[in-house]
Amino acid sequence: MNSKYSRVIALFLSLLFTISLLPVSVLGDEGMFLPDTLNGLPIKKLQQRGLKIPITDIYNPNGPSIKDAVVIVDGGTGEFLSNEGLLLTNHHVAFDALVSASSAAKDYATNGYLAKNRKEELPAQGYNVQITQDLKDVTSEILSVVTDAMSPQERNAAITGKARSIQAANAKPAEGITAQVQALNEGLSYYLFTYLTLPDVRIVYSPPKNIGFYGGDPDNFEWPRHDGDFTFMRVYMGADGKPAEYSPNNVPYKPKKFLSISMGGVRENDFVMVMGYPGSTRRYRESYSVAYNQDVFMPFLIDLFHEQIDALQEVGKTNRELQIKLQSRIFDIANTLKDFEGSVTAMRREGIVDTRRKEEAAFIQWVNQNPDRQKKYGEVLPSLQKAYDDLNKTQPRDSLVQQLNSVSDVFQIAGILSALAADKEKPQAERNPNLAVLAVRARAAIPEVFAERMPTYERRILALLLRKAAELPPGQKIAAIEKRFGNLQGDARIRAEEEFASAVLESKKLTTPDSFAALFDMTPAQLRELHEPLIDFAGEMAALSDAVQEHTLSFNATVARLRPLLMRGIREMRGGIPYPDANRTLRFTYGDVKGYMPKDAAIYQPFTGLAGVIEKDTGREPFNAPEKLKQLYRAHDFGLYATPDGQNVPVDFLSTTDIIGGNSGSPIMNGRGEQVGIVFDGNYEGLGNEFFYNDAKGRTISVDIRYVLFIADKFGGAGYLLNELDIKNAPASLRKAA
Repeated sequence: MNSKYSRVIALFLSLLFTISLLPVSVLGDEGMFLPDTLNGLPIKKLQQRGLKIPITDIYNPNGPSIKDAVVIVDGGTGEFLSNEGLLLTNHHVAFDALVSASSAAKDYATNGYLAKNRKEELPAQGYNVQITQDLKDVTSEILSVVTDAMSPQERNAAITGKARSIQAANAKPAEGITAQVQALNEGLSYYLFTYLTLPDVRIVYSPPKNIGFYGGDPDNFEWPRHDGDFTFMRVYMGADGKPAEYSPNNVPYKPKKFLSISMGGVRENDFVMVMGYPGSTRRYRESYSVAYNQDVFMPFLIDLFHEQIDALQEVGKTNRELQIKLQSRIFDIANTLKDFEGSVTAMRREGIVDTRRKEEAAFIQWVNQNPDRQKKYGEVLPSLQKAYDDLNKTQPRDSLVQQLNSVSDVFQIAGILSALAADKEKPQAERNPNLAVLAVRARAAIPEVFAERMPTYERRILALLLRKAAELPPGQKIAAIEKRFGNLQGDARIRAEEEFASAVLESKKLTTPDSFAALFDMTPAQLRELHEPLIDFAGEMAALSDAVQEHTLSFNATVARLRPLLMRGIREMRGGIPYPDANRTLRFTYGDVKGYMPKDAAIYQPFTGLAGVIEKDTGREPFNAPEKLKQLYRAHDFGLYATPDGQNVPVDFLSTTDIIGGNSGSPIMNGRGEQVGIVFDGNYEGLGNEFFYNDAKGRTISVDIRYVLFIADKFGGAGYLLNELDIKNAPASLRKAA
């Protein structure tokens, strides 16, 4: 499970997250709870199930607690395991760092990496660790600037301005402290989070890909899993105790708290709990939003992602170094693709749209029973429906326009160049000063963009999007495309689209960074005289994209005003305060170790072992178990990490804890707060959990901590790390060895 996305995916998901409320009742172990709300949980019931420590050991605003050991690592979560900054996270969370450090000669992404001492620890380029310092409810401060007379746009601007001032007042850049105000419950409340950011992160030990991503995409989101998805990293700080960029003079960070590890393992029905940074859920979305995502937006992306993966794989076939660099990008897209496909299937199977409509009908009935309620809430759902009706009038065209505008970085820079040229022809007083600043940045980025671009891939994606434009319904045609191809039909149009895509993205006039940068020195008239397809078409798409963005911002402002009102009405009708949707802030969840029934007449047990790794082995990727691992299995050389009968090594296990992308790398702990595993995925039958919680089938998949130690020690030669760990329930011989 990965919360990281390519730039293209991130663009669309930002729209998905903003274009979307009725809370479903809390079932089973549903809930991603803010740390400062844990006292409101049914503590006695949790204690009866197996919670052995006080809540203050989990979250204590006045002293060290588990909250201080759990951190953000890139797109996932990690946890400190020693007072020397040793950190555990997922292999797939650390994968970009392995890819960035790799070459054809040193393929760490495939072969893994072992630092035999601290001097050999590998810098994780572009990574940092963020540690939550504090969280505080600032709702009254934020909403103090809002009045009933404000338009949706004015309300949005006022809230944004106030949030920025609060963030500025609480940030301490010199000390590495950043601040962020986050809306919760669709803007019904607001929290201020402060973070310590540490930019020097290094890889200590990462297993090879055929352990860390064993089973590859075929096994992704599937059970049974046999994946050793973990990597050890270390976090450093300056010798002065402050955050610092990489330097050989830096020293290991001393966390306020680090986790103990339990070698005792888990059994079926054991109580477990997770703390981490889930990315995003949308469980309080109105039926119009669920239907939009299920039937329009996500299917559009599914088609696009399939083509992107095919194109990237084709580009890397003849270039091993490029193939290595593309691994992470392909995985990100494939992971999101499978998530979306499973989510659409699950939402349709469970009838989530119909469920939301029934809940909305109950709400309307409740509202109509009282004149005061009618005055407060009577127009909320009709207004939301109207907003979605307006949005859908130009879908999927608007999504396609956004994708066309971001088909490549070169295309986006060309759009900026075209917009700047048009701006220069306006009177001085009407010009946009931001465009000039943007143009300077775009020009400076050209060398890097050209170094990383893949024209063949870009051409294939543009041709695909032009084909999709041809399939738009009559009222949504894109004029800039129809004027070029509208008079053509069938194969003739397809050939023309492919030739145009080649002319746009493989122009012989713009083959070098210098030739492209020189365009910024031309006058608007000179640019027009070039008749360069890239400049002309990118300019048209950029202008259209601006109009789409304005429409989207207007929609978002409208629903941002309506949703808190609807949430308030739902709260008034039902009573209680629902847990807020995930938004990449620290959350706590709990559950039990438990299997499930994936389909009729089938039962999945909650544990897998090393024997299953060997059973799946075919010798071919992604089921190509390393030879050394097979030798350890054949010799039953399991050390102190074996199951009680000595015949196997535990690998992965299931639990009912409520997690989502971003939780990757989170510690899963027993009732004593000791780490028993590391979260890395959810199951396919539980997808759609962004929109609803499936108590019967939704499961968290975690690597058993004993498999982590077995691989690091017996397979990887990183057993020296055990010296740093606080291992509970360990055999005496293991404690002696450590």
